[in-house]
Amino acid sequence: MSSKIIPGIRNKLAFRLTLWYAAVFTASLLGALFVIYFMITNVKQKHVDQRLLEEAYEVAATLALTGPDLSQETLQIEAERDGIDQIFLRLLDASGEVIASSDPKYWRNAEVDQNALNRLKNGERRVLVTQTMPVKPFSIRVIYEAIHLGHVLQIGVPMEQENRIIRAFNVIIAPLMIIFLLLSAAVGWFMANRALSGVGEVTKTASAIAKGDFDRRVQIKSKSEEIELLASSFNRMLDHVSDLMRELKEVTDNIAHDLKTPITRMRVAAETAIAQAGSDEDKRELAAGIVEECDNLLQMIDTMLMISKEESGLLGKGKTQVDISRIVREAFELFSPIAEEKKLEFENYTPDDVTVTGDLQGLQRMIINLLDNAVKYTPPEGKVTVSLGREQDRLCLSLRDSGIGIAGEDLPYIFKRLYRCDESRSLQGFGLGLSLALAVARAHGGDIDVASEPGKGSTFTVILPAPPSA
Repeated sequence: MSSKIIPGIRNKLAFRLTLWYAAVFTASLLGALFVIYFMITNVKQKHVDQRLLEEAYEVAATLALTGPDLSQETLQIEAERDGIDQIFLRLLDASGEVIASSDPKYWRNAEVDQNALNRLKNGERRVLVTQTMPVKPFSIRVIYEAIHLGHVLQIGVPMEQENRIIRAFNVIIAPLMIIFLLLSAAVGWFMANRALSGVGEVTKTASAIAKGDFDRRVQIKSKSEEIELLASSFNRMLDHVSDLMRELKEVTDNIAHDLKTPITRMRVAAETAIAQAGSDEDKRELAAGIVEECDNLLQMIDTMLMISKEESGLLGKGKTQVDISRIVREAFELFSPIAEEKKLEFENYTPDDVTVTGDLQGLQRMIINLLDNAVKYTPPEGKVTVSLGREQDRLCLSLRDSGIGIAGEDLPYIFKRLYRCDESRSLQGFGLGLSLALAVARAHGGDIDVASEPGKGSTFTVILPAPPSA
């Protein structure tokens, strides 16, 4: 189930918009956090560098006054004033050898950066570098400054506090990014669905129209000008299509009505010819054939008119409480002799007193047409089963047969008017029975599902809204 749902969500435009929104938001947040991180580290480093510059100026001035002989004592005093574990001072020669230093116990692992010394040899007055301490969990900021007599003053301070702030910042970033990512996804999903709500309404309307609700229109609720324009254009298109369909139906109905009169006259003339033919057998057969064809045409016209009325809702205006279980039993009894003649296993599982609100004549024609097809296309000694049951808020009338079945390429077209499968062309019929059945089902707010496999039979399931009580 989840394997079907996940691809379905992934293909939604709202999902893709949410991903884009979350990605852009996350990238923007990362950029902002990087800028903040850079500013914090830069400000802290500038603060430390300013302290080192001031310290170097003071120590250099003091060494210039006391002279090289007192350099050890001078460096020790300066270190003790700030704290032995908070600063170290060294006096180096040009090659990096230590001439004098403050207490080295805490800072014995602090190395001399030869690259910084080389830069001083190349003419730079002072060099500021960040060095790591092999044993300590923090780095140190060190200044190398050239002073008198070719000596180099090395002063270093720990960046423990700064490192703690940066580590805390890094620890906060990960959960903060997850929280903001989820928040941005939720906000993005909400905004995308809100922005596309109008498109969803258009889709629902199109689906309802595809099921036969031709009066359905898009309810314009979106405040977006683009969605409002789309909905308005869609409604205007539906109005135009509805007008064209109504005009086409009126023309078709008028033609059907106009055809009934001459066909009826032809039938009457043929019956008269039969009566006047006397013993002329050829004339009698010819006239009888004309009568039969006229009856077929009249039946086809009546069926097409009934389909048009069902689709237009004219027959549904007089709906009453109909005992559908009784209709099924009567249809079953009607076809029982034919089933017995074909030696079919004819089974009916219909409970008593199942009612629906509907049109009696339309429901009768629907059930008779479906049952007629089941019996007609099931070979001798086959099986036809009729069952009626309730599933939550709908009634399901199933007609299952073991007949010739329907090919997969024919299934999408079997409910179209005058469409007949290759296997059914040799049998009598007009290709209107299923069209009428579907029109009746949809006129009652239902539908017809079909499952079939060539050579194994078909199952037609009529789905109708169930009454409030069981």
